[in-house]
Amino acid sequence: MRVMESLLKSVREVAVFNPKVQVAPACILGPDRDRLWEAITPRLQAELPELLILGDYDPDKRTGRSIWLRCVIAGKVDDKQSPQDRTPIFYLPGVSRQDLRAVESCPAPLKPRADCCIEM
Repeated sequence: MRVMESLLKSVREVAVFNPKVQVAPACILGPDRDRLWEAITPRLQAELPELLILGDYDPDKRTGRSIWLRCVIAGKVDDKQSPQDRTPIFYLPGVSRQDLRAVESCPAPLKPRADCCIEM
């Protein structure tokens, strides 16, 4: 198995849940404070059509602000590129896990999403 195939399998397995005892996750979060994964996000997006990136709004590149990502979860965005049968994956460059956990002190651009998802 290639490294990329293993990575894709691992990322998608995060969304696996037991419907008898759990609710399906709204999305999967990938915080990356040090931006270590940023260089390969174009390749990952080519392989993972459900991967969206926190950043400047550009729906053609599947990037947007936190409120746009929240609208994706709610199904209010006409995003024909993302498969409807997959849990959205949000890559959050420059954001740490601690930023997401401290809802009261969460940076303003992240507040619309700070309470709704699971982390990778």
